[in-house]
Amino acid sequence: MNRIVTRMAGFAALVSAFGLISLPAYAGDTYQGYTLYNQSCFLCHGTDGKGNGPLAKKLDVAPDDLTDGDNGAAEKSDRELFGMIQGTIKHGSGASAMPQWGLAMPGNQINSLVAYIRFLQRSKHPLLGDPIVGKRVYDNNCAACHGRTGKGDGPLAAVLNLQPKDHTDSAEMNKHPNSHMVEIVTNGTPGKSLMPGWKDMLTKAEIEGVVSYLRLLSTY
Repeated sequence: MNRIVTRMAGFAALVSAFGLISLPAYAGDTYQGYTLYNQSCFLCHGTDGKGNGPLAKKLDVAPDDLTDGDNGAAEKSDRELFGMIQGTIKHGSGASAMPQWGLAMPGNQINSLVAYIRFLQRSKHPLLGDPIVGKRVYDNNCAACHGRTGKGDGPLAAVLNLQPKDHTDSAEMNKHPNSHMVEIVTNGTPGKSLMPGWKDMLTKAEIEGVVSYLRLLSTY
């Protein structure tokens, strides 16, 4: 019995790796989705997901506004959205049909695109700076306390008795406007065990970038 279960688990992992079945969107990496979206999707759907990309007017059928909840992508389940991107669910017709990205992307990357589209739909705050710059800053300066994935579980948190914020909590993150987050990163918060200020070490562009990267750590 155990041998059968092991074989089935191995088969499922193999199939998932090649994108032949839909992985749940919670497995997606929103930052990876951001980079993939800006490589492959923004030309039609626009940087903000509203269907206003530079190629949009060249198409016979206008690209979907991915942020629109009126029978659009926002109304689709994660599995449906995955299938539309992958190409297993037909979307559009003729030359204006949605490309079958499953021919070029494995399932985990499509899941990341789904995660980023959910971010575009649900985040209350735009990306202020460049998240690619922000990731570099975060990895070098913030992960030691906040953890590699932003959950507040970095190695220094326990050693120094700190309680870093969990930046993956979308409900909490949505409460704070970009201006407030920039203020905290720039000047820190009062108290020995709380956030230090980075104004003497980071540029304005780096601070805005790391705030944007923090937005992408949130799970929607």
